[in-house]
Amino acid sequence: MRKTVCIFCGANTGTSPEIIKQAEQLSDLLIQKGYSLIYGGGKDGLMGIIANKFIAAEKEVIGIRPDKLIKDENVHSVITQLIVVKDMHERKAKMIEMSDIFIALPGGIGTLDEIIEVYTQTKIGFISKFCGILNTNDFYEGLEILLHKMVKFSFLKEEDKKALYLAKTPEALVNKILNYESIKKEIDKIAYIKIKDGRILCAKSKGKHKFYLPGGKREEGETDEATLIRESEEELSIHIVPSTITYMGTFIAQADGKPKGVLVKMTCYSAQYKGTITACSEIDEIKWLNYKDIDLVSEVDKKIFKFLKEEGVLT
Repeated sequence: MRKTVCIFCGANTGTSPEIIKQAEQLSDLLIQKGYSLIYGGGKDGLMGIIANKFIAAEKEVIGIRPDKLIKDENVHSVITQLIVVKDMHERKAKMIEMSDIFIALPGGIGTLDEIIEVYTQTKIGFISKFCGILNTNDFYEGLEILLHKMVKFSFLKEEDKKALYLAKTPEALVNKILNYESIKKEIDKIAYIKIKDGRILCAKSKGKHKFYLPGGKREEGETDEATLIRESEEELSIHIVPSTITYMGTFIAQADGKPKGVLVKMTCYSAQYKGTITACSEIDEIKWLNYKDIDLVSEVDKKIFKFLKEEGVLT
């Protein structure tokens, strides 16, 4: 399986030999563990040092760079692929899409912005990614102090703070990544969102106590759209109109009835349908729920209910 790490770092090397040394050591360790590289696409500074390490090891190196920075900064000419995007927001979105492991080295405000973006989305539950910082010579000491204050004054939960891992050495950081990968489990599901008169369509399987959004796991090689169409036919006896399928969001939470740490990722779509909603043999009950019924659904569906409530479509 392809293993890709996204590294956020500066277009300058800075003035600390130890920062450069640890950046090289981290690169060597990640290369040994079989990772390819996603990064900002530059040839100078820490970016260039890290990219050159992966290039020398004949690893895939993908740079993602806004058009403006191509004009303002030197782009690496021998990387595997350069993806040009419109702006910084699109660059972060593309990096998040393509990588599961994210590391920030000492750097400037852009580096801080990038790792905090990934960390925030992971904390909220929109994505599930490893977020680590190489804290060479306590470079990020101020951030550690700030995070502790956030917990102290109840702006951040202690368990959420732990989702951003700060390590003083490359070895400690890579060991944390390997541990994360050994225990990371995620159930990938597609869900159908259908709203009518401020209520949402939900179903309850035979022998189960909680309602859930119609949908299920993809079969091997299936696209999201194909899974949505198949599951809707199997569970509800309806035919989704493909041209009306609209992405609604992705939500992640603890999977009900599974050991702690097993997550479910629910990618949600709305769509028009043809036919009459009819429960299949495995469905015990179909019901249109309001927001007040939130305790009847699973943890991931609760996140979806809250999102729809905030959007003003669920009453």
